[in-house]
Amino acid sequence: MLRFLSVFVLLVVLGSGSRAQDTTSVTFTEEHSPVVEQRFIDRYENVFMTKVPTRKMFKLGYSSTTYNGIGFSATFEYKLLPAMSVEAALTSRTNRLGSVITIDRFERQLSGRNMFASIGSRWYFEMNKRIARQQSANNFSGSYLGVAYERSLAAIQSERPRQHFSVAYGFQSRFLSNGFLDFSLGLYYVTPYLSLYGTGNVPLPGVRTGNAVIASRSLLGLAFGDWKRNSTGPLCDVLHCDYFVKQHFKIRLPDVNVSLKNQSIRGEVSYERKLGKSPLSVNLGIWNETTNSSFGRSSFSAIVEAQFRWYYLQKRQLRRGKASDNLSGLYAGPLFAYNYARSAIRFVVPVDPQRGVFSSWDTSAGILAGYQQRLFNKLYFDATVSYSGLSLQKRFFKVNYGELQAKAGIGFAF
Repeated sequence: MLRFLSVFVLLVVLGSGSRAQDTTSVTFTEEHSPVVEQRFIDRYENVFMTKVPTRKMFKLGYSSTTYNGIGFSATFEYKLLPAMSVEAALTSRTNRLGSVITIDRFERQLSGRNMFASIGSRWYFEMNKRIARQQSANNFSGSYLGVAYERSLAAIQSERPRQHFSVAYGFQSRFLSNGFLDFSLGLYYVTPYLSLYGTGNVPLPGVRTGNAVIASRSLLGLAFGDWKRNSTGPLCDVLHCDYFVKQHFKIRLPDVNVSLKNQSIRGEVSYERKLGKSPLSVNLGIWNETTNSSFGRSSFSAIVEAQFRWYYLQKRQLRRGKASDNLSGLYAGPLFAYNYARSAIRFVVPVDPQRGVFSSWDTSAGILAGYQQRLFNKLYFDATVSYSGLSLQKRFFKVNYGELQAKAGIGFAF
């Protein structure tokens, strides 16, 4: 017992001595250092080339309108001032109606009656402010207000050439080193009068409100100019190549035409979904064009189409790490379509106005090849070439004639 008490006292003394000798302390201090302002580089600058100075640009594009058909154009644009440019263009109207190029009409229409020359000017009203804020260089990317005069190279209506005077609001954007997109909505004054066909009517003199048209115009294609090429741009930021996309809903940019006498709108919506983990997908779409005329005629046409797309290079690109499991790339496959058209004509007679309604439908089947690409998070580009056999006798497997078509479009994807 005495030995236990001695050991206990010794431990207490040693513990008290060690605690008395512990003089270690912990202190906290704050150091104030100046914050250096840093500028984060926009990953889209190299994509849209907003920081690349450009004074002249030559554009080759595919144009789509409802007031003057679709076709190809060659345009030269030159900057006079940072916010002001002039441009001259030559446009070939390959098809007067519809939203696709059909080869049988293409060969007949590539003539002086369907060649248009134009000259105009653009005011990029935000350019000076963007340059002052170091958000842009002196180039051709941005919103603009434009005026233009366009004239056909040969007589079209009443032995007179077709002329377009326009004031438009639009947006032009560069895309990588050699791409561009231009979309505008403007007021067009058309003389002799608005018609996609040549007639023998003699136009009345003077300015007529019926000749004014509010119309949209979309143009996309290749651009060449005096800028320095950038071969190491952030492609995956643009092409959406690192994202997995199993399905998307697509809305193509519409073509609109509104006047006092004629109104029309043309658009396309579609839905595409992948089949499991395979490079196959099903694309279901509907194309519609609706027109109305004050002369008593209205028309409605629609195409319901089912496409089976095989992205035949996707597996190889996945193995090489150049793509992901999505809905972008080259594709081929069969297509099936149901085509419906309806037109109504109002006949004015002395007793009572009458109305004649005409409708028709046909089916078609064929093959197609194309290229689709997602752009950023909400845009897409799709171009196809197809050959179909059409049946006009309400028998799906009765082919009356074949048709070769080509079309391209850009829009929003969700």
